[in-house]
Amino acid sequence: MFSKYKYLFVAFLWTVLITILSLISLGNIEEKINIDIPNKDKYVHFTFYFGFVVLWFLQIKTKPVNKKTQIIILLSAISYGILMEICQGFTETRTPDIMDVLANSSGALVGILFISKIRK
Repeated sequence: MFSKYKYLFVAFLWTVLITILSLISLGNIEEKINIDIPNKDKYVHFTFYFGFVVLWFLQIKTKPVNKKTQIIILLSAISYGILMEICQGFTETRTPDIMDVLANSSGALVGILFISKIRK
């Protein structure tokens, strides 16, 4: 039975991970990881939402995937990224950032293109 829902489970866990990491303070971790890459957090945002799209596509892999489904997953990822940035405005340690929204959206868009290319 688990194998039937394994992709749903993984996609759901990834979404929960994005939520938690978007809303908690990462101050100590960021200080310990002293890698000098400009805008390194944008790569993380990109990767999170690339993974979001790919995992949710894997979840529906047995169903026919048409353009409408692709648009729904893309818009869901972008909307979720915007929601997480808005929610950061209500935390004490995080702040919303339009550049994070762009990184999230870029990751989601590249994820859609990646899945589309693989499925052809």
